[in-house]
Amino acid sequence: MQRIHPRERLACAMELLGGAKVVADIGCDHGRLSCALVQSGRAEHCIAVDISAPSLKKAEQLAAQLGVSDRVETRLGDGLAPLATGEADALAILGMGGTLMTRILEAVKTPLAGANLCVLQPMRAAEDIRRWLFERKYPVIDDRVVLDAGRYYQIFTVAPPADARQTLPAGWPEDCFILGYKAFERREPNLFRLAERMLQTTERKRKTQKSELLDRQAEQLRQILLFREDLS
Repeated sequence: MQRIHPRERLACAMELLGGAKVVADIGCDHGRLSCALVQSGRAEHCIAVDISAPSLKKAEQLAAQLGVSDRVETRLGDGLAPLATGEADALAILGMGGTLMTRILEAVKTPLAGANLCVLQPMRAAEDIRRWLFERKYPVIDDRVVLDAGRYYQIFTVAPPADARQTLPAGWPEDCFILGYKAFERREPNLFRLAERMLQTTERKRKTQKSELLDRQAEQLRQILLFREDLS
């Protein structure tokens, strides 16, 4: 039987989702994550949700091709709307912008639609979703940076809101949400590599643009990079 061999980004998300019985893959696109989760035994059942009917068709075809149609269910709809509260014990929201992620999570009355865990992988505007989660007391449980085909991806998990905001680690820049403070806390090597790449991009922009936002971001990245020596 044909098997999916996920690349680093999806493999990391699968590891973080390990142990969940029912995973809801929000914005599933082609359904590779859902199919890989059930095929590998990391999840018993997946609910693949997408707002695009053509995308769901691709997911259905892939599930049939791999022989996992009995364990991958597809639903057409926007964000978490197609889910009943508590129906999934873990959520996966990968490959979309952080601003859209906040809208999806904001749209439900019950945090994470009753799930115990949510894995997030923003393609851009990571600061938007990270700030939103921090301000609403969602604790970050794990935080990774993976290199996949020459690009660094931030992939992290959160639990439902706690009683208080999470404590930020010593040395973390004030009001900084462009990167993950949990990855910084455990000195994730790829975090510093990504920070260096982001600083180079920011400095290029500062040569042609005057912006307090860019100035602040450059300072935050420099502060984070001061801690690279902890890795030696």
